[in-house]
Amino acid sequence: MRQRFGRLRRPGGERHRQRGDGRPAAASAAGDNGLAALPADQALQRAVQGLRDAGTVRTAGTLSTQGAQVRVDLRLNTAGDCTGTLGQLGVGSFEVVKAGTQLWVKPDQEFWQTHGGSALSDLVGDRYLRTSSDNPDFGEITELCDLGALADRLGSAGSGVTRGEPATVQDRPALALSGASGTGTLYVATTGAAVPLELEQDTGKVDFSEFGTPVPSATPGPDQSLDLDQLQSPAATPSVV
Repeated sequence: MRQRFGRLRRPGGERHRQRGDGRPAAASAAGDNGLAALPADQALQRAVQGLRDAGTVRTAGTLSTQGAQVRVDLRLNTAGDCTGTLGQLGVGSFEVVKAGTQLWVKPDQEFWQTHGGSALSDLVGDRYLRTSSDNPDFGEITELCDLGALADRLGSAGSGVTRGEPATVQDRPALALSGASGTGTLYVATTGAAVPLELEQDTGKVDFSEFGTPVPSATPGPDQSLDLDQLQSPAATPSVV
């Protein structure tokens, strides 16, 4: 039953992207932040630090991992707390809530059909499965929930990053930074806060927004969850990662 939601691949033209709701981003009116004048590697590290300084972010889009297309929509922070959804075409999706070391996941029916069948689905019902971030079967979800880990991945191109053409992303001027391996392009804001705005790959893209917005603190109550460790049937102790 294991499905792996792996790491964001490193960043690798002129692109023009507009905010879907047509509203101008609040930071678009801010002045030049000086990032465009920096060498590519320094610009990347400053953007990564800007992400860390924001403390929270929303990541939404599609990323490629180990040949699979993974849909992600998560709000996360530097404490490793997060809430949102993860999914994969043809496999299903699940809601995710993480607070401290506690982790809850709530698979949809499509997920159960491909990972355990109706018996397990009936047992869990409309409840979350509760476990711990120490559970190795959920390690990759725990990493995706950690803004610090995200910043590390985005900054991993190091001195191999190169500059691309200027772009407009989320109604903000942006600098394109391509990774040494050519697997994607990271667009970073050149006005207002120097933060990543989008990671684009051949197979999809992930947008970054809602910087500094607190992660919702509500967690599922005892009547809304089932302790994964207390499921007695061998068939009822799956990995949902």
